[in-house]
Amino acid sequence: MNIKINGESVQIAEKMSLEEFVIMRLNKKELRGIAVAVNDMIVPKSKWNETAVNENDSIEIVHAVQGG
Repeated sequence: MNIKINGESVQIAEKMSLEEFVIMRLNKKELRGIAVAVNDMIVPKSKWNETAVNENDSIEIVHAVQGG
């Protein structure tokens, strides 16, 4: 399945939930401070598990950082 992640085209082998995809993409790192948009729509973390990643989706993952 072909999708875009932060502007980069990638292939994934199977259909999965957004939560599974984010965990896989971040190598199981901490998920705090992460925001995710699918096709330019922010998906609340509470909906990640029920949101499917589909062919040609465009996913943006953003990390909040501290600093000033």
